[in-house]
Amino acid sequence: MRYFSLRKRSLKISKILKGEEGQVGLILVFVILSILGVVSLSFLYQMKLEQMSASNFQDALKANYLAQAGIERAIAELINDTNEYDDLYESWAKGFTESMGEGDYSVCFISGEEEKELTGIWDEAAKLNINVVGIGDHNEGWGPYELNMRALSSLSEYRIKDILKHRYGMDEAPGKKGVDDDGDRYILEKDGIDNDADGKIDEEKEGVDEPDEFFPDKPRGDDNPFDTVEEIRLVPGIGEGTFKKIKDFITIYSYDKNVDKKGKLRVNINKSSPGKISYALREAGVPSDKADQIAVNIVDFRDKDSCPTSYHGKYGIEKTAYINEVMPNFTSSVPVAVADLAEGGVRFLKDKVKEKIEEKLKEKLKRGASEITEKINEGISTKEEELNEEVEKIIKKRRGRDLTNEKVSFLKIFRGKPAWASEGEPVKVDIEIEWIELFNPYDSSCEVMGWRIKTSLREKLIWGLIPARGYWFIFNVVIKMPGKTIGKELLNNFVDTVVLKNRRGDTVDEATYYNYGAPWNAFEKNDPRVREFVSSLPGGSPGFRNWFWMPEIGEGKYSDDYSSFYVKDKPFANVGEVGFIHTGKQFRTVNLDRGGDWKVLDKLTVAWPVEKPVKGRINVNTASRQVLQSLPGIDKKLAKSIIYYCDSKRGPIKEVGEIAEISGIQKLGFNGIDDDKDGYIDEDDEKEAILRGISNLITVRSNCFTIVSKGQVKRGGRVVAERKIKVVVDRGVHPVKIRYYKEICSK
Repeated sequence: MRYFSLRKRSLKISKILKGEEGQVGLILVFVILSILGVVSLSFLYQMKLEQMSASNFQDALKANYLAQAGIERAIAELINDTNEYDDLYESWAKGFTESMGEGDYSVCFISGEEEKELTGIWDEAAKLNINVVGIGDHNEGWGPYELNMRALSSLSEYRIKDILKHRYGMDEAPGKKGVDDDGDRYILEKDGIDNDADGKIDEEKEGVDEPDEFFPDKPRGDDNPFDTVEEIRLVPGIGEGTFKKIKDFITIYSYDKNVDKKGKLRVNINKSSPGKISYALREAGVPSDKADQIAVNIVDFRDKDSCPTSYHGKYGIEKTAYINEVMPNFTSSVPVAVADLAEGGVRFLKDKVKEKIEEKLKEKLKRGASEITEKINEGISTKEEELNEEVEKIIKKRRGRDLTNEKVSFLKIFRGKPAWASEGEPVKVDIEIEWIELFNPYDSSCEVMGWRIKTSLREKLIWGLIPARGYWFIFNVVIKMPGKTIGKELLNNFVDTVVLKNRRGDTVDEATYYNYGAPWNAFEKNDPRVREFVSSLPGGSPGFRNWFWMPEIGEGKYSDDYSSFYVKDKPFANVGEVGFIHTGKQFRTVNLDRGGDWKVLDKLTVAWPVEKPVKGRINVNTASRQVLQSLPGIDKKLAKSIIYYCDSKRGPIKEVGEIAEISGIQKLGFNGIDDDKDGYIDEDDEKEAILRGISNLITVRSNCFTIVSKGQVKRGGRVVAERKIKVVVDRGVHPVKIRYYKEICSK
């Protein structure tokens, strides 16, 4: 039955195909075949698209891997860069391009490339850190808040204030308003530093709501640190246009370690012992003897106890008086007739001595000596009782000898004159005057109550108050009469070391002279703080400026220039203040000028704790002119000079102090103005003023870098896929850390 049914159906179809019904069927078949063809073509096209998509994805993946390869290469370049400095002529800054298989990667700047993100490597320390930079109204070089945001000309004054408001939150105060967040108020109120850069030193509540209470990593109160550079666009008034103008000059990543060019932690000059400071100085090439003296002077510059620090036989310079002149043997003989002595007694002797001494003083001294004669009178008066006794003994002895032993001549008897009253040898009285002159070169009085002078012969207690720029005398008078010496010598006539000690027994000063017994010879210093006499001359200059006062051969410009006598008695505000430190040589302080001692700055710091990095220091080798102008004292001309130096054969700057070699840094010492208002014009500390102001704000070695790498896949000379990756890498930690990562799709 099934067979007959199929047969019947087959015959029916055959009939349809042969008739009109056949034509319709043919069309239907064609349509079906067409649909099948379209479906097939669509499927094939879809397959092609899938194949292309897969290929594009593969190419994009390759491009991404190539870009990542560029990032890894850049990181390797930065890690392998072991120079003690970073500058724009190193291999990492020049960038690189390398082909790999079907593509290549590029991490180099291409001039004229009009893209959203240029490829290359950029130093973040060449930019202003918007989490720490301030407005730079006042500066001592204490911290990066003294960097001036106004150097970015695209930012108006009100926009700068808005940035600070955004950073500090609604209360507009670092940390919690009215709270000493970091607990340093009582330190900052007494440290003699303008810590908040407001032009006031040690004002009440300094340390509360100050810039150092803003912690970007751990914000307090309603502080609102910038987490990305792009976030600055949230500040009112800073739109896309302003952001594009400033984005290449700002960062949030820059920081600097307090390490020297060998990677060793620097020595804090506000905290360290003289031994540690001396060791650091010796590492900088300072001879050990000089290093020891500078080290104790650094300690005494910062403390205010007026007790000299001692180390390896060296003792520091405090704001005290010093031995200035020594007269070991001002001797004069006074012959006195016994009759005159008998008649006038001690008063006659004193007048005769005074007359003879004044005669010698006028002969030897360069000007009046009324004070000296008064002191001699005082010295003789203290011995008046002993003198009386000796005068009586001399008269009695001479009279008795004349009556019993001497033959009286007829002529004498005839004339009726007693021989014992008029004849015989006169009495010879030797008067030896010694003095030690102390000089206070400082602008405030100095107390010497309970101090002592010590020599090889004995010690002498002294007391009193020496006025500013004033003198103080320790006089000693020795009277030698026949058979008797009244008084004790304080100074050896030939050679002696004079030591000045304070009431605690600390050595304040000492100096040795070699006189060889010559009378009337005074030994004088030039710089009173130096431990040696530099001249000897008859009579000396007691009570007034020494003959050999010559500050012009040192750091002073004029004969009344006391600028190099500065002792702060407060902590160092910046490492550049080492330029104030006396070296132990005549009127010589540490020279931070060109060709000077600036290498010591690489070994020293004021940062505390030393292990904690400082955010925001500027790398002077890589910074642009605009960023350099944010540094205190650096104007457009000086910024160009820094860049020119770094670009020249002499550059780059290999350590912080080398910036002293740049022409123009010393300009405040040559402008004819008393810039520091200390009463002296164009002295050495003015030459070093700009260096001091920037010494704690600059670096030459960087840690964080922005890397933009581009990977491209090419076929037939055509770029078929391109990817960019932007990262900020921190090589200052181990292992290296990525601070920012962003993939940028180009093609």
